[in-house]
Amino acid sequence: MMSNSVPKEAVAIYNRALELSNKGKLNDALLEYRRAVETYPSFIEALNNIGEIQSRLGNRDLAITAYIDALKIGKNSKVLLNIGVEHYNLKDYEKALKYFMESLECEPDFIEGNFYTGMVYYNRKDFSGAELHLLNVIKVDKKHLKANYLLSHIYYERKDYAKTIACLETIWDIADDKTFINKYYGFCCYYLGRYDEAVGYLTRALKANPEYSKFRKYLASITYEARMKEIGNLDKAIKSLESEIMGGDPNFTQATRLSMLYIFKGEPMKAEELLVSLKQKMAS
Repeated sequence: MMSNSVPKEAVAIYNRALELSNKGKLNDALLEYRRAVETYPSFIEALNNIGEIQSRLGNRDLAITAYIDALKIGKNSKVLLNIGVEHYNLKDYEKALKYFMESLECEPDFIEGNFYTGMVYYNRKDFSGAELHLLNVIKVDKKHLKANYLLSHIYYERKDYAKTIACLETIWDIADDKTFINKYYGFCCYYLGRYDEAVGYLTRALKANPEYSKFRKYLASITYEARMKEIGNLDKAIKSLESEIMGGDPNFTQATRLSMLYIFKGEPMKAEELLVSLKQKMAS
């Protein structure tokens, strides 16, 4: 929020700069923001926006310089976040964390500050630290897409499948990757003993493939109760199929059947790796 002490003339110049920036006229906007700072040297918001434009233009050093100049005037959560993001993008997580934590000292409920702090901990494999800050994000914004995605992965790795499903259910209606959602729903349902649901969700995860219709009836028929009747000797079926595809990439038929066999044997991680590999192959 802009301070009431900023002179009206500087505010008018700032607003013109903002309009130019929104139109994509970044260099013109820079000139106006500099004029605003010349008019009012303590204009933190203008200095911050100069940094943001320099960052968009790929001038990281100039962006950091602008942010540091802004911080000389006073601590500001958005400026601290922005300079932290620059270091985060350089993978200097220790320096980034310093600025993110300072942004939270200014504003404890700062969504972006908590999210990026969580991201630093996540990248450093400190999942407890990541969870703490990501939970702070969803306290303020329950449907925060990226925070729920990351939390679902953390809970899945911990084998806390009920919490994984809770995160995924929260963002179900806004998720941009329904395959991801269905896949994790499927594996969580499997671990929770909800086998029929597991088959259903994994089936939906595979629907993106144009050849899916060939296997729809087959997949739907393999319920928990019917699995041994349908498959027969599970180990023999797996060995036979693994031998068949040894030394080459499995086709859709082979990958689908083998993934389901792995699930029914109690080796869902193998099934998951196979499904991910198949999806990557389809996308290439």
